[in-house]
Order: sequence, then C-alpha cells, then structure tokens
Amino acid sequence: MSEIGIVLLAAGEASRFGSAKQATLIDGVPLVHRVAREAVQTGATVTVVLGAHRDAIEPLLDGLDVSLAFNPQWHEGLGGSIALGVQQLTQQHPGLSAVMLCLADQALIDAYDLQLLIDAHRLDPEFIIAASFAGVLGPPCLFPRGDIDALMKLSGPQGARVLLQRHAERVRALPMPHAAIDIDTPDDLAHLLR
Repeated sequence: MSEIGIVLLAAGEASRFGSAKQATLIDGVPLVHRVAREAVQTGATVTVVLGAHRDAIEPLLDGLDVSLAFNPQWHEGLGGSIALGVQQLTQQHPGLSAVMLCLADQALIDAYDLQLLIDAHRLDPEFIIAASFAGVLGPPCLFPRGDIDALMKLSGPQGARVLLQRHAERVRALPMPHAAIDIDTPDDLAHLLR
C-alpha cells in the first residue's frame, strides 16, 4: 500500500486570536491534539510543525504517534513551515507516495475527511487533491510524490495555494464543508462553540 505522510501546521503566532489558539479546548480537547489525533487515525505518518508557541503546544501532543519539527523561522510565514515539515517527513520516510497538508486550526476536520483525500489520491495518484469549500480550494490538500520537491522550496508567507494555482489543470476538488471552519479569532471560537 502506498505510504501517505501528513504535515500538520501548528507553528503560527495566532496574533488575531491573542494567545496560542492551538491549545484552545474544544469539548475538553486541545485543538492541536484533536486534529493530530484525527490525522493519526488515518494510518498515515504524521509530522507536526511547531513554532511560536512550541513550549505550550508540544506537551499537548504527548501520547500521539507523531514526530515533531520545530521551525525557528516561524515568523517568516507558512511557506517555510511547510518546507520544513515536508523535508523532515520525507527524510524519515523516503518512500512516501504523497504528502497531505493540514492546518491545526481547522477544528471540525476529522479522520473521515482526511481519508476521503487519501482515497481520492489512490484513484488518481497523479492529481493534487484539495478540499473545496465556500467556492475556494484549500487545505487540507494532498500532493503526489512529484510535487514534494516544490513543497520543500516554499518560503515566506506563501503557502501551498501557489501550487494549486500553478497546476490547476491537475487539481481535483473534493467537497469538504468541515474545511470552511477555522479558528482565527475569539469570535470564530465562540461561533463554533455555539
């Protein structure tokens, strides 16, 4: 069976939230633990990229079968965190057939959603599979082996959306309403908890 790697991005400062949103409790479970647990349940290999709030977030992942990567340049943006996570994942697991990118603040994403991406990849292994929600394509998204080098070259604030645009002809959209919910502000959290 092809081996899938998941990079869970949890390095940001969460400046609009005002504190380490990755540690925010939802149903008593820290957000980062919740998303990491769902990723692990797919059977994929999971690397979590930490940065701004490393000391607060790292203990929240205890007991989960994940590896950790620390991005000391987290403040330079998402691109560097993606590159670092993919690099570590592929060094540890050189036989990966694809890498999925997930965000730690997508509170409703579950193992079923992530498995849908993996299943779509197995049907179309050359295609990029991206969640589709509210008329946009975005994370979680899965990139086949041929795109791994491009992911490792990302830098600055530019995330993987640039690759979705550059290779639009081979992006498959997968409807995923849960992907529309991300926690950026205290209001977002209050709305979710309601």
